[in-house]
Amino acid sequence: MQVAPQIKTIIVYAKVNPDSITLENGFTRDARKFGHYGTGDLEIRIVTDDDLEKAKHLLIKSYENN
Repeated sequence: MQVAPQIKTIIVYAKVNPDSITLENGFTRDARKFGHYGTGDLEIRIVTDDDLEKAKHLLIKSYENN
């Protein structure tokens, strides 16, 4: 997880196969295509409370995949 206070964003790399979900521009993206700190293949950007609610099921899925 990365916290970017300058852009008010939390970035999480989750162990979820990006091919198994519908990616949403600005919320999720395939992290296999670029270098990053973290172990997951799915990048999740959390900016709002609504984003956090949307991310919960992905975070649980990542936890269960471990």
